[in-house]
Amino acid sequence: MVRLGKYVLKNSALRAILFAVALLVLGEMALAWQYQRLEKGLLSDLEEKVQEQQQVMEERDAQGALEKFLEARVAGDEQKASRYVTEEAMQQLQQGLFEFSGAQDYKILRKEKLGEGVFRFQVEITRDQTKQIELIELQKISDEYYVNSVQLAG
Repeated sequence: MVRLGKYVLKNSALRAILFAVALLVLGEMALAWQYQRLEKGLLSDLEEKVQEQQQVMEERDAQGALEKFLEARVAGDEQKASRYVTEEAMQQLQQGLFEFSGAQDYKILRKEKLGEGVFRFQVEITRDQTKQIELIELQKISDEYYVNSVQLAG
């Protein structure tokens, strides 16, 4: 064994090969470390973009349901409008807190996300040349959005 060690130390070609292999291993380790750092950064960026896209899709779905509800109100189709409301909103309607009929036009002024699957929209409703602001809350139930609450602002 001692002779082999002296042979390796004396043979410069073998020393050069061992040194090159050691450098190669160290280089591979450094590249693997950098790759992992890059991959983690890219994954977090991708996850963030996916989350943003999901948020945009949720907002679009909620606004789409709201627009169908409002268009049915403008058309005077109470039966169609009632398809887009929850039991709580139906109770508000029966209590006279808002009306399905009489709306001539609408304009969505603002939207905000209140929580997971819940959005609130500020909507300007035109009735008999009078503008009225309603706060309409939509809630996601089984992958669909429904009007859960309609309140007059002010």
